[in-house]
Amino acid sequence: MKTEIIKDTGAAAAEIVNGNVVGLPSETVYGLGANALDESAVLNIFETKERPRFNPIIVHIENENDLEKYADEIPDKVYDLIKIFSPGPITYILKKKKIIPDIVTAGNDNVGLRIPSHPLLREVLKKSKLPIAAPSANRFGKISPTSAEDVLNELDGKIKYILDGGRSYIGIESTVISFLNDEVMILRHGFVTKEEIEKVIGKVSEKTDTEKIISPGQLKSHYAPKTPLYQTDDIEMLKKNSNKNIGVLDLQKYKDEKEIALNLFADLRKLDSEDFDIIVYKEVPNTGLGFAINDRLWRASSGIL
Repeated sequence: MKTEIIKDTGAAAAEIVNGNVVGLPSETVYGLGANALDESAVLNIFETKERPRFNPIIVHIENENDLEKYADEIPDKVYDLIKIFSPGPITYILKKKKIIPDIVTAGNDNVGLRIPSHPLLREVLKKSKLPIAAPSANRFGKISPTSAEDVLNELDGKIKYILDGGRSYIGIESTVISFLNDEVMILRHGFVTKEEIEKVIGKVSEKTDTEKIISPGQLKSHYAPKTPLYQTDDIEMLKKNSNKNIGVLDLQKYKDEKEIALNLFADLRKLDSEDFDIIVYKEVPNTGLGFAINDRLWRASSGIL
């Protein structure tokens, strides 16, 4: 199969309707999308990504009216957050309706629903008239793609089309927040910060690692480059005392955390394509969006040097 980068949202929507998978742009990262109501299409996502079946997939919907089609027992706090942050980079974990196949949710009785803001993804949702299951469009565990070219490098020959929506303008995955069992809990830090959420709905708890995987982003190892990535507190000292060819993921060159998030995966992917023995980075302050940035890097890393 020859993979083609296209601009036609109608062709991408037709792929979804016909039960196939397609590379799709979003404001966070590029996704690998399929009809969330079609078990065989969703299975194709898992096979194309080499993704383990125990890892659930987020379902993208067009608007808040679709929530009640696919979820039950939706708290008022969800709608409070939707008013502020959706469409956008936030995913709501809710009790699922039976219409969502178990393969999407890895057998869990809950589903992650997100209303994306990227205009081309929204067009595909509108034209297909279907909810779209879409994890990041890369091989499982590898660096998330933020351009159509990144997807082509990862999945060339595995899918027919990649819809080109330009570079993702946020650059890291959505915040995932659970509303199960009368508890509001952040399961994955993302672009929408805990502080921003708490301004709207009050105190929330957080838990990024659980024995039971109920949402993406809970695995201890993820987003990893082929070149070993290490955290260090003193990059210059490490370079001075090492005989290795060291690549530096320089986060300090950016003006703020939003700019770091926008460039994070692209910079890591570029360094990974060069001939380094290891790649090193220094954490950013662990506040606000810094939580999400450090979380992605730690899950991608091989440890501390």
